[in-house]
Amino acid sequence: MKRKRLRKKAAQQPGVALELLVARIQQMMEPNSTVTHNEWIVDRFGIKRQFDVVVRGKYAGRDILGVIECKDHGRKKGPDAIEAFAKKAENVNAHFKCIVSRKGFSKKGLSLARKEGVGCLSVLANDPMQGGFGIGDFWYGIIKTWGMVSLRVECPASQHVNEFKIEDVKLNGLPVINWFFNEFSSRFGDVEENETRTLNVTFRQVRQIQICGTDVNVVGIAVTAVRVFKKKRTWFAWTGDAFYDWHSNTCKVPPKTSLVTSAVETDMLTWDDFEGHIPAGSLLMLGVRNCADAVQIPDLGSLGRCDESAGF
Repeated sequence: MKRKRLRKKAAQQPGVALELLVARIQQMMEPNSTVTHNEWIVDRFGIKRQFDVVVRGKYAGRDILGVIECKDHGRKKGPDAIEAFAKKAENVNAHFKCIVSRKGFSKKGLSLARKEGVGCLSVLANDPMQGGFGIGDFWYGIIKTWGMVSLRVECPASQHVNEFKIEDVKLNGLPVINWFFNEFSSRFGDVEENETRTLNVTFRQVRQIQICGTDVNVVGIAVTAVRVFKKKRTWFAWTGDAFYDWHSNTCKVPPKTSLVTSAVETDMLTWDDFEGHIPAGSLLMLGVRNCADAVQIPDLGSLGRCDESAGF
């Protein structure tokens, strides 16, 4: 019972979860090897040295010893940690040596590790709470919209229209701006950012529309809008049982396993706004906004002639 309590207490200590995870993934990397956790090895000076994970196997008929140290800390590992581990591993005649850091490594730490032959890894865990290190990439998108929208109604000379909001101009109870947005998208889908377009509908006869709930006689409606490009960006992460190699900037994935990406919201409106330059080849999605569902569009096209004009 006492031994069980000691093992349970050790498993609850900071860093132990990461060590056990590293040992499990390392065993998956090379199923024919022997992987142990928290092993003590006598070095060439007769001193016992503790290693978080120890790997033993054979290569070309010879016994191979590998040692791994895990750093479950909230900061990057620098030269001091690299130097101390490299010396400890050298004194037990390890054939390969690696440090696994939850937060990665500093530039100086990576530089020294290359010289000392120390592998620098982090873990991509299915459960980030187990010490996983997050890597991923950005997805970029552009939403094309029509902004700075102005709407004008042309009335017979005897009638005056007070100020109104665009969405309050309706035909048969449906906002007329929906028809214009759809027409803008079909006619001007390829226009560049910040270009201005105007569409003018001239009715064949006086029509009655509703403005702020009041019937108004009109002979035409014109809408002017500016093409706006909204750049968007979202982050998606890779997860899975694997190591991230800081020296090669690649993921080392065990055989018969795979990495998966986190769920990405397909509605770009939920993505973060982005003002910078979109890297070449990184634009993954295009979206068009302002279009309305067909059942919400009044049939202005059948009531008159629609022309592109120079503006208001």
